Amino acid sequence: MNEIFSEKVVTNRRTYYFDVKETKDGAKYLVIGELTQMGSEMERHRVMVFEESLDFFMEGLDKAVDFIMNNTRGGDEDGPRENGDREKSHEIEMLRRIEDKLDQIRRHFR
Repeated sequence: MNEIFSEKVVTNRRTYYFDVKETKDGAKYLVIGELTQMGSEMERHRVMVFEESLDFFMEGLDKAVDFIMNNTRGGDEDGPRENGDREKSHEIEMLRRIEDKLDQIRRHFR
């Protein structure tokens, strides 16, 4: 297995890795890794998405992102609270950026 692309995203408590690898047969797959600080310990998680499953994975991810972007928090039917408007706008912008990048990945593997 050969790594052909890698992207690292660092946040306050978590580090995410997006690695594209290729098997000896030329099949590509995505490995999404998370490294989390839990007290003095580091916790590691990984998800592998193979090329033939990428469309299904993206459909599920699109639905989850759409749910986050189009539903308010805490059942507040009148929309986000005034002091949360800025935070909600930032979250929506970040999710749009993620969705755009995932669309680029989807187009590449088609």
